[in-house]
Amino acid sequence: MSYPYVFIHGMLGFGQDEKVNDYVAYWGMLSCDLVKMIKDGGGEACAPSISSLGSAWDRACEIYAQLVGGTVDYGAAHAKKYGHERFGRTYDKPLIPGWGPEKKIHILGHSFGGATVRMFSHLMAKGAAEEVAATGDDTSPLFKGGKGDWIQLVTTIAGPHDGTTVITAIGVLLPILKVITFFGFAGLLGNTVGNTFYDMSLDQWGVTSNPKEKPDIKKFFKFNNIMKVFKSKDNLYWDLSLGGAREMNERLEINEEAYNFSISTSNSMLTRNGNHRMKMASTFLPFVMTGNFVGRHRFDKSIGEKVGEEWLESDGCSNTVSALHPSDEPYVYYYDTKGDVKRGIWNVMPVYQGDHMDVVGGSVRSFLNPYYVKNYYKNYFGILESLK
Repeated sequence: MSYPYVFIHGMLGFGQDEKVNDYVAYWGMLSCDLVKMIKDGGGEACAPSISSLGSAWDRACEIYAQLVGGTVDYGAAHAKKYGHERFGRTYDKPLIPGWGPEKKIHILGHSFGGATVRMFSHLMAKGAAEEVAATGDDTSPLFKGGKGDWIQLVTTIAGPHDGTTVITAIGVLLPILKVITFFGFAGLLGNTVGNTFYDMSLDQWGVTSNPKEKPDIKKFFKFNNIMKVFKSKDNLYWDLSLGGAREMNERLEINEEAYNFSISTSNSMLTRNGNHRMKMASTFLPFVMTGNFVGRHRFDKSIGEKVGEEWLESDGCSNTVSALHPSDEPYVYYYDTKGDVKRGIWNVMPVYQGDHMDVVGGSVRSFLNPYYVKNYYKNYFGILESLK
């Protein structure tokens, strides 16, 4: 394969540094291990472990530090604005040695990983002027931009470009979910030896311990730290909302030096009353509940507006229409290109029929027919390899 592949997990996901990935790979799950598949074919691939609840910005910074090797720099201006540490973990070796314009990468993001790779691609190409102004020569190379040609291709998979209505559609379940994830998974699990198995990675907030160091259970009792990130807009929950996605999209610009692909997903059906409900037989049970909430959700509190009927179709987590492409960026349907694919425009692939995790191998169908997802990605990688 021509260029290395970098796989970015979504919300509550995990990467190659976490032991859980040794038992069930996030990318491929019950069907295969996509990273291993590429390596077995003679290619180069990695799946960085990044924050499961962090913002798209923070996660993009974590990706960069791991790919080049070094200490995560979240940016002086950004850290001051949101009240967390500027620097994070240090990585001794680069995941992609020699990465640069002569050795580009394919970077793929599932779910919130889609927003993450868009942020990453934007920063690589355009940088962040406020960070350069704040620190001058001490600015991370990520924030200086000018490296859009280090990326061959960006792929978002079930990535809610314009946000997902599930954040407000589930109502009172959202604060319950936030308490469980921030206090339970991050605050408690993140400061025991269990964090080597599954790591939430919120060190910059003083909430979790580094798995390579002795865990500090006392961090769990620092409720002010946990509440700060809980209430912050510098976390995944805000970025996933329609309001948060609008703010993000006002900043983001498409990387004109890279190919950009998106794969949307759907596993709901139109009902007689004009709503959508999930396909019970082929949907993971929790997604039946969330998807049915989405399928009748017509007013979104994060923007204070009604949403159109096109927002009712979903995969249980991501609205199908939102995952097609960013609404404010150029796009074309892939099969309309007739093979003449251009950089700097979203190439929209046919909608994948399956729920939110089926598309990465996390479904009963993947278990019963593991070749379904494996062959899907083999075919997709073939398309990517044909691009020059």
